[in-house]
Amino acid sequence: MSSEPASGSFKKNLSLIVKLVVSSVLLLYLFYFSGIVDIKGVISTLKQTRLSIFIVAFVIHISAFFVAAKRWSLFLPYSLKYSRLVSLFFIGAFFNTFLPGLVGGDAVKAFYLYKDTGKGGISIVSVFMDRYMGFAAMVCIGLIAFTGGYFYIKGTEIVWFIPILCGGFLLASFILWYINWGRIKFLSVFYSPLMEIKSKKRIIYKGLLFALIVQMLSITGVYILSLAIGLKVPPVYFFIFVPIINAISAIPISIAGLGLREASFAALFSTVFAKVGVTPVQATGLSLLTFATMCLVNLIGGVEYLRIGKPPEKIADEHR
Repeated sequence: MSSEPASGSFKKNLSLIVKLVVSSVLLLYLFYFSGIVDIKGVISTLKQTRLSIFIVAFVIHISAFFVAAKRWSLFLPYSLKYSRLVSLFFIGAFFNTFLPGLVGGDAVKAFYLYKDTGKGGISIVSVFMDRYMGFAAMVCIGLIAFTGGYFYIKGTEIVWFIPILCGGFLLASFILWYINWGRIKFLSVFYSPLMEIKSKKRIIYKGLLFALIVQMLSITGVYILSLAIGLKVPPVYFFIFVPIINAISAIPISIAGLGLREASFAALFSTVFAKVGVTPVQATGLSLLTFATMCLVNLIGGVEYLRIGKPPEKIADEHR
């Protein structure tokens, strides 16, 4: 009997355990050992949330998913219903948030797409390009905000983060686009469709435009959540810090970024926000409210997963 299934299950369980430990340790340190954040103060901050403003932020976060699905469609050479892509986007987000360590949301989207089309290579490449465009937009906004808002963060320990983030992204992009990975046999099936997309400049530019809109919506949503708990912070701070926090919380070592996001909010926001009277407690409250909003939005993916069920075993004839 093959031991591969058991080995795969062990790796998934180990991944989940590691993420749980990382999130728990970070939250415990932040709330109980750091002396920076008082959990009772955080709860008090969250109780001040104005429901009407929260609903606005919730709608903005949902709208970002619809724009993101449109971005994803650009990298698919065949026509799929837009509603189908929106559904898969929500399902992927649901898996990322509520079933960490079992299977990644991107893998779920690629799998459903493969079952719909029968094209494994382009399914994976489309998901990758969607992610890549999102990160590129995040870096662009962060760099622009960093340049325009340098005055606000000058003299703090975070002035180096965005330049390093941008430099790392440019280096990774160079390695991706200018090295012929197609010479490696098992990568050739993915490299060919990737190079086809690279040659279509118009699609790349449109993808980046949609990605910028998604990032703007995401940042605006966090800003509106800050208003919901009574914070009065200039929007430029959010355009500087949210890209940084998103990049940190995307590191796959915690449960949906839980712990990483809160520590980042407390460290980054409160360091500079102290100038406008924002405390670490309020910054952490904003972080948890952002996480709660994300969970509520991503629950829609759970509903969609129950509605459409598992992907069909039989691939649609028109895509064979």
